[in-house]
Amino acid sequence: MTAETDIKEKALHWFVTLRDDDAPECAWLDFQSWLGASPAHVAAYDAVESLWVDLDHATPMTTAAPVIDLAVARKRRAHKRSPWLGAALGIAASVTLAVGLFLWMTPGGQTYATADAPLKVALEDGSRVYLNRHSKLNVRFDGDKRSVSLAEGEAAFDIAHDPAHPFVVAAGDHQVQVLGTAFNVLNHGDDFAVAVQRGVVAVTPASATKPVRLVAGQSLEQRGRSAPAVTSISPEHASDWRQGVLVYRDRPLADVADDLSRYLDKPVVLSISAQALRFTGALRIGDEAVMLRQLQDFVPVRVDASAREVRVNAREAG
Repeated sequence: MTAETDIKEKALHWFVTLRDDDAPECAWLDFQSWLGASPAHVAAYDAVESLWVDLDHATPMTTAAPVIDLAVARKRRAHKRSPWLGAALGIAASVTLAVGLFLWMTPGGQTYATADAPLKVALEDGSRVYLNRHSKLNVRFDGDKRSVSLAEGEAAFDIAHDPAHPFVVAAGDHQVQVLGTAFNVLNHGDDFAVAVQRGVVAVTPASATKPVRLVAGQSLEQRGRSAPAVTSISPEHASDWRQGVLVYRDRPLADVADDLSRYLDKPVVLSISAQALRFTGALRIGDEAVMLRQLQDFVPVRVDASAREVRVNAREAG
């Protein structure tokens, strides 16, 4: 990694960290120290911030994710099952029209599927689940079992501590087990990833016989049946998408294309020339035009979008 790349990555780190309204005073002081250490730091941060200011004029602010409280829902269902079910279907229909959320209440639990907006679910044990766009989650609490299944997409979990009742997340052939922690899970196509913000998780990748123990600041990624890779991350960035931003640090452009495919709900195809490119930058989560414009601002590519797919080619020099 070059010194210039390292500075860009640090500028991205500070930009995302300080977007959080709850960022502590020490973070601001450390940022000021880093900023004053070199004119190159100032230039790198200004470049990130300037791009964001430009996008502010073109992009509507991200609306807060709607919230569903399962504890309240369960009490209502137990009190008046039939009338509540009709009301629940009415509420679900109205939310579907507003944000693209689908909710089913079945004997097998509750199933949520999001379209173009995220969703926050308050589980009855006090846990919280933040479901990303184009994702599907089933929740089932049965006696002493706390389990959910992420059939597709991405979710961030903040799990209430309960040693007597481990919390299990199934994601295809993968499994994540915790007692109480905060972590992010991606399950999309052949891609599987877990990033830990707080606590410890036990991840059993596909085709594995033993779980892999991850602590805060670690991430596990696996594509298909390949060997899983464990890397270090910044814990506070385990689920940057919740802040309305996707952050990349020297990643293959193919990884960015995979993410865009999920957010745009259609394939993003790279030409051979574009496959060699790497990406450091932050993409604001928005509509298709905004996200593709940002991509072209960060890397030398030309984007051609149709109703069926997006094709990305490297721009010729000059």
